[in-house]
Amino acid sequence: MKKTKFGIVDADVMQDPSLSLRAKGVYGLLATFARRDRTCFPSINTLSDYSGTGRRTIERALKELEEKGYVKKEKRVFTLR
Repeated sequence: MKKTKFGIVDADVMQDPSLSLRAKGVYGLLATFARRDRTCFPSINTLSDYSGTGRRTIERALKELEEKGYVKKEKRVFTLR
C-alpha cells in the first residue's frame, strides 16, 4: 500500500485575501514537505517541478510569503507558521 503524504496548512494563510493564489499554492506545497517542527528544505527546482511552474514564479511566491510572515527562510531551511 502506498504511503499517503499530506500537509497541514494554516487557515490564516488560505483565508488571507491579500495573499496571491500562487503564494497560497506554494505554501500548501511546502506544507507537504514539512516535518513535525514545521521546517522543510525542498530546493527551488523541486518546488518548481512539483508545481509545474518556473523557478522565478516560486521565488516570487516565497518572497511574498516571507514578507507577510508566513514563512521564514534561513539558509536552505523554510519554517512555516
